[in-house]
Amino acid sequence: MADLKVTNMTSAAAGTVREDVLHIIDDPSGTPINKKVTVGEMLNALSAPVVLAAGAVSITEALHSGRISITPDQGSGGVLTLPVPVAGQVFRFHYGGAAIDAENITIAPVGDEFFNGSLAFFDRDGNATSVVVSDNTADDLITLINPENFEVTCTAVSTTEWHVSGYVNSDTAPTIA
Repeated sequence: MADLKVTNMTSAAAGTVREDVLHIIDDPSGTPINKKVTVGEMLNALSAPVVLAAGAVSITEALHSGRISITPDQGSGGVLTLPVPVAGQVFRFHYGGAAIDAENITIAPVGDEFFNGSLAFFDRDGNATSVVVSDNTADDLITLINPENFEVTCTAVSTTEWHVSGYVNSDTAPTIA
């Protein structure tokens, strides 16, 4: 088996389970070291939630893509700046504050990218619901006004477009403009 190339091995495909072991090369651009990891360990590591700092945060593919980013109460308005989109990137933002936030949270593209999609809005008093739809123009900003709870997902469709979906619970509807 020492002479068997990885590309010539039989694929486990649908038979893969969390206990299966994968061969990885740790630190390939530095000092490469052969290591092993189970499928379960890898999936857990790649999907562990990230707790964001309050205030301005630059979202990155390496740290945030494919993970839930928990957004805390903001001491002053928070701005989450998305990276240049690469089709397939997914960023999920959840509210992790302990109470109704008295500050807005803005999700902004890094350049002239735009948002396509909508957010469901639920009034915290329970007397209004609506859907806030993007205007599909460059320089969009998503502003969550005094949120009590939210889940917002931004999915890169192309190098210029983010698809947005999710919900916001607040006393004021969010804006996408």
